[in-house]
Amino acid sequence: MDISQKLKIGALKNKIKDQFGQDILNILNGQMMFEEFYRHQLMENGDYVPFNEAMCSNDTTAAIFSDEFKQIRASGHQVPLEEYEKITVTPLISLFENKYKCIVLWFGDDMFCQINLLTVLAYLEQMGYDGKVYFHTVKEMTYEVEETEIRLEGYQEIYQQVLIHHRLPEAHLMPVMYQGIRLYLEYIKVDNEITAFIKKHKDKTQDELLQRLFHRFPHYGLGDLQYIKLMEALS
Repeated sequence: MDISQKLKIGALKNKIKDQFGQDILNILNGQMMFEEFYRHQLMENGDYVPFNEAMCSNDTTAAIFSDEFKQIRASGHQVPLEEYEKITVTPLISLFENKYKCIVLWFGDDMFCQINLLTVLAYLEQMGYDGKVYFHTVKEMTYEVEETEIRLEGYQEIYQQVLIHHRLPEAHLMPVMYQGIRLYLEYIKVDNEITAFIKKHKDKTQDELLQRLFHRFPHYGLGDLQYIKLMEALS
């Protein structure tokens, strides 16, 4: 993160602070972004929590963060429920227990982040949140940021259409979310461009193949766990 982007992030945060004071919740896509904000001293103005999930992988339920949701997500990630709650649920206690005038969502523009963003928006609509919502699109390689104000309308239905019924919604979407959903629907196919690439490069070691995948498919935003799972399924 260079100084110009740090200053731009600071300016966006100060603009929101001028409207809402400290009554702001910032939700960041994952522990890595959370730690990067901490490292660059960008955690003034409100509360900060990480969204530690990978919603583009495994099954889900209509009622987000219900007991059934947590059990299914833990099972899909192959971890005990207690560990899932510790990693994913506990960091979000501020979201569950406090009422904020403004929620700012800091998520990347890749598929992984956009499916997480869709889940958070659907949850905010599910809980009846009536404050202001801003989406800050973060290009995670450079931390260049763009701001969009979000109206919570229709995201529960879109979430169910995409993550449960696996179809492209008819609703009007932000271009970045539309692209993320389109890539997600490609990713969950048994045969897709990623699996084709893995099959083509089976002669490479796991580490070599991972590096090639990261380089070839950055727009998916997948991590090593997702790629390794695909490799194992094809072995």
